Parts: sequence; structure tokens; C-alpha cells
Amino acid sequence: MTGKVITLFQKLANAKGWNFEDIGKRWGLSERQMSRVAKAAKQRDLDALNGLPDKINRMNDD
Repeated sequence: MTGKVITLFQKLANAKGWNFEDIGKRWGLSERQMSRVAKAAKQRDLDALNGLPDKINRMNDD
């Protein structure tokens, strides 16, 4: 049985409240390109993701 593999990149993005579409818009990449970034995430990609503000906390502050 095979299932969808959730990458570290996707776990971090989800924890911060971001999806690939929103990150792609911010970074100037398509959702498809973001999927590729997530699958082959390098440390620089994880660092960039960690630099994004938490959307979840910002929504609760409003």
C-alpha cells in the first residue's frame, strides 16, 4: 500500500499555516515548481521557509 509522502518541507509549511500556492506566489514560483522544491528540499529552502511569518498566529492576533 502506498500513500502520499509528506516531506519535511510540507510539514514545516503546514505548521506555519502556509500552502504551496501561497508560498509560490510569494516566491514567484508555480504550485508545480513548489511541489518539486518540497520533494528535493535543500537546507536553503528550509531556511527560507523558516523565515516566513506564521500565518496561524497572525490570524489569531487580528
